[in-house]
Amino acid sequence: MGLKIALAGNPNAGKTSLFNRMTGASQKVGNWGGVTVEIKEGNAKVNDEPVTIIDLPGTYSMSTCSLDEAAARSYLLEEKPDVVIDVIDATNLERHLYLTVQLLELGIRPVLALNMWDEVKTKGIEIDIPLLGKLLGVPIMATDGRKGDGVERLLATAVDFGHQKQTVFENKVQLKLPKEIEKAIDTLSDHVGTFYNGNNPRWIAMQLLEHDKAVEIMFSQIKNDRSVLDLRDTIDKQIASLFGETPEGFIAEARYGFIAGAVKESVKVEVKINRIEFSEKIDSVLTHRFWAYPIFLLFLWLLFQATFKLGQFPMHLIELVFSWLNSIASHSLPAGVIRDLLTDGIIAGIGGVIVFLPNILILFFGISIMEDTGYMARTAFIMDKLMHRIGLHGKSFIPMIMGLGCSVPAIMAARTLESKPDRIKTILLTPLISCSARLPVFVLFAGTFFPNHAGNIVFLFQVVLGFSAFICMAILFKHTLFTNSEDYPFVMELPPYRLPTFRSILIHMWHKTEHYLKKMGGVVLLFSVALWWLGAYPKSRGIEEKYSIEIESIKNDKTMSDDGKKTALVKCENEKHASVMEHTYIGTIGKMLEPLVKPFGTDWRGAVSLATGFVAKEIVVGSMGVLYAAGNDHSDNKQGLRQKLQKVYTPLSAFAFMLFVLLYTPCMVALVTAMRELKDWKWSVFSVSYQLALAWICATAVFQIGTLLRL
Repeated sequence: MGLKIALAGNPNAGKTSLFNRMTGASQKVGNWGGVTVEIKEGNAKVNDEPVTIIDLPGTYSMSTCSLDEAAARSYLLEEKPDVVIDVIDATNLERHLYLTVQLLELGIRPVLALNMWDEVKTKGIEIDIPLLGKLLGVPIMATDGRKGDGVERLLATAVDFGHQKQTVFENKVQLKLPKEIEKAIDTLSDHVGTFYNGNNPRWIAMQLLEHDKAVEIMFSQIKNDRSVLDLRDTIDKQIASLFGETPEGFIAEARYGFIAGAVKESVKVEVKINRIEFSEKIDSVLTHRFWAYPIFLLFLWLLFQATFKLGQFPMHLIELVFSWLNSIASHSLPAGVIRDLLTDGIIAGIGGVIVFLPNILILFFGISIMEDTGYMARTAFIMDKLMHRIGLHGKSFIPMIMGLGCSVPAIMAARTLESKPDRIKTILLTPLISCSARLPVFVLFAGTFFPNHAGNIVFLFQVVLGFSAFICMAILFKHTLFTNSEDYPFVMELPPYRLPTFRSILIHMWHKTEHYLKKMGGVVLLFSVALWWLGAYPKSRGIEEKYSIEIESIKNDKTMSDDGKKTALVKCENEKHASVMEHTYIGTIGKMLEPLVKPFGTDWRGAVSLATGFVAKEIVVGSMGVLYAAGNDHSDNKQGLRQKLQKVYTPLSAFAFMLFVLLYTPCMVALVTAMRELKDWKWSVFSVSYQLALAWICATAVFQIGTLLRL
């Protein structure tokens, strides 16, 4: 299998960019902490030698707080990769080297990647890499993950380093601790060794003195013997009485002292008098205590206006292509099951969904720009106060924003939260944010029933109503289910603004497009065929013969004008199709579900479409393409899905239908992800139940109140 090389480092150090450069993987690159929330693997070759690259979640230290930090540490301790590349933001050495020092204490000798080297030069920073490497006792390479500079050399160095298999090395890190604390560490380390068979008991002793919860739990479960923890508590009290401070503070201070000395020796900064950073100038406006909120909403509004306006032309072209394909199939194939399957099942189902691909691309283009420039990190910062007021941690805004793209990574991003109640609340609330899979439904209905305000309607559902539901339910949970949640402070790095590379944006867009297209060839195709079959059988010979006689009668009626015959034939064909469909399997299922959706103005076909949306929200539109537009190849072919919907829905019922789509449960993959992250079947059942109830209540209330007011 070759060497295993793990990428470790602080959030926002550029690990994922390096991972993409090394492996060519379509991994999302975001300019905020917490984008990488699970361990990813990729493959690369160095001089024809295969290697495995592991992208670990970002972590600030080896003392775990959040789930993603725990995952990174567990991998390093248990899997023992051949080489660890510690990715460091070279413009912020003092903070990033803290993890490096902890790795050295653990016995891991990493290869350091001083990333973002282009910004080092821009900011007038001079780093003596050979001297810094000598002080730390590790090899160091300068890299620029965005442009790829130095990546091949870094990978080659890591492979050479891995082949050395050097297990013993001189640890250059000499922490200056009082002799009393050094003696205490040695005493605790010796006692740890009697219970712990792993490597480096000194590191375990230091973690205990730093009150690492994971290590404490490990020792509390060993033979029910608390002697190690009792000894640690005794040492804490002795040091506190002697110095007025616990060992934890001394250890952290000693690490930072060593780092400060190493940086002072090896780094020189060109002093620029009265120089205001470019990022600070922008932040004076974008993070302003008043203007930040309207600017953020303006950016989102412009994005969704562009999504609809710019997407109209390519949408029209795709519609023409599928209309042409349908016409070719209708005229080239003989009447029968194969032609009906192709035209009414596959082309109608796939075409109804893929037509919205341009809107999806434009949406993710805009989101990726906001992420990669560093603006999205600012949105989490400016929303911190609001998050705390509604009972959530400031970091919860990151999954909230990620939910605009896809609920799955958004739910997984909740791992960055330290508090379990905060994680549960965030997972329960994140699906209320409209993901990109719901966008086709909103674009279809907005363009059909609100053509003059379509962009605003899409923005209303995709952003305003989803965010409002998130906030309202968060407040409700705060005062009901989570009344005793502990409030954690919000600390987050604000990275400098960066000009995103075209390659990173393309990777981001392709990752989402690939996911969307795979659904077209898999789930949507399968359900389109299944829905066509359920809507075509069993055959109602009696109904078909009755309408065939009526159609022939209209054709032979010499008293009617040609236009009158055409209108009558279209009406008769539509009645025939509706009557036949009601007696098919899908009609039977739909009629059973219709009482549930009728209160918010939807018929049995809408009920079936919503039911298929449990698998994937894109299928809702595909199902409508099959159920509403199928079976009318003899009628006016110019009538598309939108014209058919206008005969069934009103603007009010369309609004209620969109509201239900927004609020009811996400796709099956997101549901499974939420269940996996919640790790509690009770919360999982509650998640599904409350979303369905909320969607039905809101959609029904809007339709019924609107009907009473005669909207």
